[in-house]
Amino acid sequence: MLANPSISIHGLAPPPLFSSLSESLKPRNLLFSSRKHHLLSSFPSLNRRRRRRQNVRVSNEVSAEISDDVGSIPVPQRFSVEIPVGDRHILVETGHIGRQASASVTVTDGETIVYSSVCLADTPSEPSDFFPLTVNYQERLSAAGRTSGGFFKREGRAKDHEVLICRLIDRPLRPTMPKGFYHETQILSWVFSYDGIHSPDCLAVSPIQM
Repeated sequence: MLANPSISIHGLAPPPLFSSLSESLKPRNLLFSSRKHHLLSSFPSLNRRRRRRQNVRVSNEVSAEISDDVGSIPVPQRFSVEIPVGDRHILVETGHIGRQASASVTVTDGETIVYSSVCLADTPSEPSDFFPLTVNYQERLSAAGRTSGGFFKREGRAKDHEVLICRLIDRPLRPTMPKGFYHETQILSWVFSYDGIHSPDCLAVSPIQM
C-alpha cells in the first residue's frame, strides 16, 4: 500500500501524503511575492512609500537628462564694469543672474538695484508693419521693504508712472532695430532694491541700450 498510494482502504480515498511535500516544493519567490502583496494591500502607507520612491527615482533620472541638455547650451560669461558718474560709480553686471535669457543686465547705483532682461523668439513671426516689442517695468513694494496693506498681497496692475517708464524704454529703442527683424522681443525691468535717494527710472532705461 505504501508503494502504491492510489489503493484505497475499505473504499476510502488515500490520505494526502504528498500535500505538505507539494506545498514545500513551491517556489519561494511566489510565496514571498504573495505575502508582500498581501502586506502592501493591508498597509496602504507602505504602498505609498514605494510609489513615492519610484517617483523620486524617475524624477532624478529626468533631472539628470535635463541637466545634460542644459549643459550643452552656451552660458554667457560674467562681466562687470563701473561707470563713473559725478562723485559716484554705477555698477553694471551681466551674466550673474538670468543666464538663460537672451541678455540680462543688473545696474546698481548706491543701494538701488534694477534688473533688466531681454528675451527673443527663436523663429521670426509673420512680417508686419511694426516691430513686435513688449516692455514691462515694475516697481515692487518689496524693493522698499514694504508689503501691501490691502487684502490682496500680490502686486496689482501697472501704475501710471510705470507705464510712462515703459514708454521711455520703448520709444528710443524701437527705431534702432534693423529692418526686417520680426523676432518677438520681450523686455522685463524690475526694481530689486530702492534706497529712496537714487531714482530707478534712469537705471531701467540705460541697460536696455547696452
